[in-house]
Amino acid sequence: MTQEINKSDLRAPDYFEHLLQACDRIMQYTSEITHDHFMADSMVQDAVLRNIEILGEATRNLLECMPNLLSIYPHIPWMDIYAMRNRIAHGYFFINLELVWTVAVVNIPELRQQIAKVLDELQTSDSR
Repeated sequence: MTQEINKSDLRAPDYFEHLLQACDRIMQYTSEITHDHFMADSMVQDAVLRNIEILGEATRNLLECMPNLLSIYPHIPWMDIYAMRNRIAHGYFFINLELVWTVAVVNIPELRQQIAKVLDELQTSDSR
């Protein structure tokens, strides 16, 4: 049984954790498959797409609770993350799976490293 989460109880570190979890899942789903497998497997595609949507939603929530997010962490492509979520959610009838594959295997591992570093910084500053 999962515990219900009230959005008002969440803070920036929680959203960064959501970002990490989504990155981890995408990497898990794609780490041992080939490009051809990804292109032929709609379940893996759906799993990756869902987690890209989660990345976008968590980013939107971060922007709400940290309005200065873009200036604090300009090296992270926040608006691209959110825009990709919107393209998937609203343009579901035409999704560029080549782009999704590239994002999953090239960009997500890099994003995960960036997010982990930010989360570590936040947790270190909270413990002071």
